[in-house]
Amino acid sequence: MSNKSLTPILLLLMCQQLIAADAPPEAEIFLLDLSVDNSAPVNISQHPGYDNQPAFSADGQKIYYSRSDNNQTDIWYYDLPLQLQIRLTKTPESEYSPQPAPHEKSLSVVQVTMDGAQHFTLLDLDSGDFKVLAKELSTIGYYNWYSGGSAALFLLPEPFELRLYASEGEQLSVATRIGRALATHPESGQLLYVDKSSEPWKIMAFSPPDSKTEVANLFLDQEDFAISSSGTLWTTMGSKIYQRQVTDDRWQLVTDLRGYGLENLSRLAVSPDESKLALVNSK
Repeated sequence: MSNKSLTPILLLLMCQQLIAADAPPEAEIFLLDLSVDNSAPVNISQHPGYDNQPAFSADGQKIYYSRSDNNQTDIWYYDLPLQLQIRLTKTPESEYSPQPAPHEKSLSVVQVTMDGAQHFTLLDLDSGDFKVLAKELSTIGYYNWYSGGSAALFLLPEPFELRLYASEGEQLSVATRIGRALATHPESGQLLYVDKSSEPWKIMAFSPPDSKTEVANLFLDQEDFAISSSGTLWTTMGSKIYQRQVTDDRWQLVTDLRGYGLENLSRLAVSPDESKLALVNSK
C-alpha cells in the first residue's frame, strides 16, 4: 500500500501514536513533611504530564524539577515559602536533571539539543546563559557533582557507563550496567551508584582509583535512592518509603502512602535540613 492510499483519518491516528510514544510518562511531584507525624503528601507540581527529577536548592527553599509541555521539557521550581510553581527555562532545547552546582548562583542540567545530543550544561541563574561542560561528551543521561568540581557522569547507550570526569584529559571509567541514581556520601566522600549487573541490584560505594564496596541491596526493580546530609539512605518501593544507615543490615519502613493514592513512587530527594522529602509518583 502506498502512502497516497492512506486516509486522512488513518494518517492522523498514526501521528498521534508517534507523539504518544515520544512523550515522557506522566508523573507528579509530592512533598512530604518529615517533621510532622502522619503528614499528608502535598502535590506541588499540579500539572498533567511529566513532572520529575526533583532536587532541593542549597538553602532548601526551592525544589527544582523537569516539566514537559507538548514534548518540550524545561526546568521549573517550586518556591516553598510562596507555595508557587515558577518557570526557570524556556528554550528550543529540552532541559532535564536540575541540580544546584558548586559554581556560585548556577544550576546544572542535562540539555538535549535539537539534533538529539545530550550535554552536561551549566545555567547561570543571574544572566540565564548556558555553558556546555565536557563538550566532547554528547551522550550524557544523568550526572552528580563529585569532589573538587569533578562530576560523575552516566553515559549512554547501554550498558550505561559510569565515568568520573574532571577534564577532557582526566577521566576515569568506574563501572558499566549502572542505574540512574548517583550521589556522594556527605561524610566519606565516596561516590554512590547502583550496580545492575546482577540481581538484586545494589548500591555501591566507589573511592578512586578502583575501590568498590557494596553498601545495600535495593528492592526488586528499584534503581532510585537518595542520601541525606547526615548520611541516611532513602529509597521507595511501590507506595512505601524506607531509610537506613550505611552500617545497617536492612531497610526500615518510614511510612506507607497507599492511603493517599500514591502507589508508584520512584525518584526522591531529601531537603538539606532533612525535614522534607520530595517524591515522584508515576501514573
